[in-house]
Amino acid sequence: MRHSLLLLPLLAAACAPAGQPANDGLSQRPAAIVECLRETGATMLAAHRAGPRAGLPENAISTIRANAGLGVLYAEIDVAQTADGQLFLMHDDTLDRTTTGSGRYDDRDWSEIAGLQLVDDDGNTVAETIPTLSDAFAAARDTGLALNLDMKNVEIAQIVDAIHAENAQDLALIIAYTVEQAAEIHALDSSLTLSAPNRPDELAAAGVDLDQVYLWLGVRLPDAAEDAVLAERGLETSAGLFRLEDGTPGIYQQAREAGIEILSVDDVPTAVAALGGPDVLQNQIDACTVN
Repeated sequence: MRHSLLLLPLLAAACAPAGQPANDGLSQRPAAIVECLRETGATMLAAHRAGPRAGLPENAISTIRANAGLGVLYAEIDVAQTADGQLFLMHDDTLDRTTTGSGRYDDRDWSEIAGLQLVDDDGNTVAETIPTLSDAFAAARDTGLALNLDMKNVEIAQIVDAIHAENAQDLALIIAYTVEQAAEIHALDSSLTLSAPNRPDELAAAGVDLDQVYLWLGVRLPDAAEDAVLAERGLETSAGLFRLEDGTPGIYQQAREAGIEILSVDDVPTAVAALGGPDVLQNQIDACTVN
């Protein structure tokens, strides 16, 4: 990615006229922030499924908001749709694990599930209902967090259309699991930032602008030598630690030492503390958001 420092939605919100969406008239690229992290040697956090913890369910607005002020760069959320086309946040194919409902949702209308309450990882019901994608964008504008969208039973064109309808290009990143998906997204809107497979030559050959991409290395402790080769090419990386976390700080610090720009984690509080605390992380974000 070429070097270009742009404002995050948090700063945009502070500057927007009353009643005007924070991102109106701005040309913000989350990709530029990730690029700056590489150039400044910083590592930031992505909250996997929004970073659930006791009393804060996965893919919930309260959970997204809880990350505000912790120095989390963005929340990764899962986007599904009902039979009548409502986009909402849900990871599983069924409602059983994370809501007070049961069964599949893809054969139901939104009105049938909208009032279901969310359940946290401990099985406790909370006073919060299933959020729509529009709700999540509103929370992103309020908090300054970007959203990384993991598509479930949603077509690529639908997710891009939803981003455009919300004027949320500066708030949204999209996960592409294949080179073909990345190329399709890029063809629809080349300004969108993508998390894409670690196949940069194939991505470029498919017409994807690598300035708009950071590379997903998988769920594993990353290798410093591998990251260094990619960094020499001006490419940024992300790795998932969410199946490896054990409540201790070492894994996050090892990944930072390996040079990874974005760490996707479940245990947000432990990861934040391991990387220096909210003030340190927020200062790193600020260093990449001053034009």
